[in-house]
Amino acid sequence: MFEAGIAAGLIAMAASQGASIEYLLRAADAPRRVIEEGVVRIQATLEEPQGPTTVSDLDVLVQGDEHALCIFRGGPLQGRRILIAGAKTWLILPGTRRAIPISAGQRLLGGASIADVARLWFADTYTASLRPEMEAIDRTECRVLDLKARARTSAFASGTLWIGSDDDLPRKAVFNLASGVPAKEVLFTDYGLRAGKAILERMQIRHLLPTERGQLTTLQYVGYEDRKLDPATFDRAGARLVP
Repeated sequence: MFEAGIAAGLIAMAASQGASIEYLLRAADAPRRVIEEGVVRIQATLEEPQGPTTVSDLDVLVQGDEHALCIFRGGPLQGRRILIAGAKTWLILPGTRRAIPISAGQRLLGGASIADVARLWFADTYTASLRPEMEAIDRTECRVLDLKARARTSAFASGTLWIGSDDDLPRKAVFNLASGVPAKEVLFTDYGLRAGKAILERMQIRHLLPTERGQLTTLQYVGYEDRKLDPATFDRAGARLVP
């Protein structure tokens, strides 16, 4: 009876911890998961250690978890489109007829990586384990979660997520390659309110891979528009026709 009671207690504790981790992952997604379908308007600022600072305006059209179309409206990438459908990603250049498939390695760089980070959902993409001790990020006490990708097709195989212990808002994340090498460090820096709920207004992406080391991308979330989108928006032919 005593052993059975211990076993039952351990099972209940494991179930409780699992529920807690699932809650934390979904809470970390909530400030960016403002709309399920519609348009997210973003201003992206890229700072390079040995080059000029560039600013790009982009619209991210989203439909559920699987579909996104990023359209660069202004800046040096103006006219380019990045189409994401499930695990597949294409680059569409202005004036061309053929969408260019983007490999898993290419998705880690440039505009494709911005699209991946901007649409990444922690709860859908990762399982997690909770570290026993908290850590401070910019004087905010945080719970720390170690992440492991659910699927091999994920852009980042593992990572670490820091979530504020008082408000359950994400403060920092580091994403790693399958080799364990850090690829991106993300700081969630500014929050606002929309319909009484916290929404992310600004985040910074530090690029850590050798070809991009020292680069810093700041994403400013300018606005959200809830609206129905034509499913054809997210196929290679229809993506070209979006005004």
